[in-house]
Amino acid sequence: MEIVDRYGLALALIEPSELAGEPWTRSDQYIDVVRLPNPPADTWDELARRGFVRKPSLLTWVAELGADEDGFLAGLDRSARQSVRRARRQAAAAGVRETVEDPVTPDTLDRFLALYQERVADMRYGVPFALDHRDAILHGPRKFFGVFAYDGEELVGGCLALECPAVNTLVLRFSAVSAAYRRSSLPRVIYFSVLRAARARGYARATLGNEPNLMGHLTQPGLLRFKTGLGFRAVPSHECADPQASDEADLVLRLKALSDPTLILGYAGRRLAAHLISEKPMEPAEAQLYTAPFLEPTPVHHHPEWTD
Repeated sequence: MEIVDRYGLALALIEPSELAGEPWTRSDQYIDVVRLPNPPADTWDELARRGFVRKPSLLTWVAELGADEDGFLAGLDRSARQSVRRARRQAAAAGVRETVEDPVTPDTLDRFLALYQERVADMRYGVPFALDHRDAILHGPRKFFGVFAYDGEELVGGCLALECPAVNTLVLRFSAVSAAYRRSSLPRVIYFSVLRAARARGYARATLGNEPNLMGHLTQPGLLRFKTGLGFRAVPSHECADPQASDEADLVLRLKALSDPTLILGYAGRRLAAHLISEKPMEPAEAQLYTAPFLEPTPVHHHPEWTD
């Protein structure tokens, strides 16, 4: 067993041969999550008995764009459609204007990255990944464009999109919105503008890229409802030709470094199921917030209060 720090998460990596001995129960080191990478099929039943959730390591959020926006909106539930229309009304009332930059200019990119870095700094374990991509965004070889929102001359939000014509896909790669406009749902407005630009460029689908399948660490469980409301569904990254796709099995021991609840999408036959992990009992109405049409019913795992 090896214990590593992953952006503030104490992660114990184990081998299949260590599963029966449960070395994490005897360790004098702090552990948040126990993980078995690429679990062999003959361990799956034992992992389930010991409380592990077997899952894809990375999730890809995918949306089929359809012929036009009206048809796309018709595929959302009524609440999601209302949220999009409300966000647009609020943006219009505030005088927000949007621009599409193709290519993105250095000045606009630097203004966006400053906003992005500011928003990431507010996260518990935020990592400003976009800063490492500045040269690639400006100079290629892969092609980016951007949708940006302004209040007067102030850049208050934006999204950088990566074109992948070989797989007929647009990737919404990096996004950020100022704190004030996030409360008024400006992200929905920007995302739908990017999807409109994707259709205009002839793309059949869009993705929100890959993210770790442990919502409560680098990403938050509430994003499930938000992204589903945008018309996206989560699938194992294997389904989107991810060259680094893999599986893993996780056992959450403590929530000190995670949100409460934490959400994992685990394998459930041919679909995924949302596993909610919480220290406190959860009312059915609260658990319902973490459901989606593409998921099996949500199992809720209650942990006792942990003491150090």
